[in-house]
Amino acid sequence: MGKCFAVVSGKGGTGKSTVSCGLAVSFSRKGNSVLVIDLDKGLRCIDSYFGIDPDVVLDLSDAFTGNDISDVFYKINNENELYVIPSPPADFNINSDDFSVFLEKCSSRFDVIILDLPAGLDFSLIKNVPGIKYICVSNQDPVSIKDAAAVRNALNGISPLLILNKFDVELLGKRKYDNIDGIIDNSGIQLLGIIPDTKDMKMFPITNKFKKRGRIIKALNRITERLAGKSVKLPRPDNI
Repeated sequence: MGKCFAVVSGKGGTGKSTVSCGLAVSFSRKGNSVLVIDLDKGLRCIDSYFGIDPDVVLDLSDAFTGNDISDVFYKINNENELYVIPSPPADFNINSDDFSVFLEKCSSRFDVIILDLPAGLDFSLIKNVPGIKYICVSNQDPVSIKDAAAVRNALNGISPLLILNKFDVELLGKRKYDNIDGIIDNSGIQLLGIIPDTKDMKMFPITNKFKKRGRIIKALNRITERLAGKSVKLPRPDNI
């Protein structure tokens, strides 16, 4: 059975969906078969980010209305065994028990499944799915950190992991937090990794690709290695 990660955020605009795509690419380039499921109903973006939106005919809802499960998998070109399921229409309601069964079927086919959830505190769709690891994507500003803490509280005893996205070392000490430890303490969430604020990350939704070298893929690789159970040291903030 594959590993399943739910990528969440308290507020919108943290770059959660871009991070979901980046983690998927990193896992894929390490030889894993990967499936990204876009759960932001009515606001499809994962297929657009990967540049396959013109090819999309079916979406997640079709897997629950008579189509074979494999019909809704879309292969991402130029990546190893990376697939996407586009999000359903806004008016489509998925029962949490049915989704759990669906996810179990997917898990038998893929090494890694990444669920890209909508921003906010509603995790009811996946509440019945055992073994999910939650990853909270936040920025380093006080509002994002406060909302990350709200995510932790909403998970009712489930401990998420924290990714600081769009990180700028020059902002440390200028926005309430003097160091990364202060951010961790205020969020109350264990730090998984840090992704720097770079042009390459901002360009992904336009280019539909992550470079094979550079700071972004190195940061993503550190995170996926940690998720795979490896001990990977975090670089100094000025060297991320």
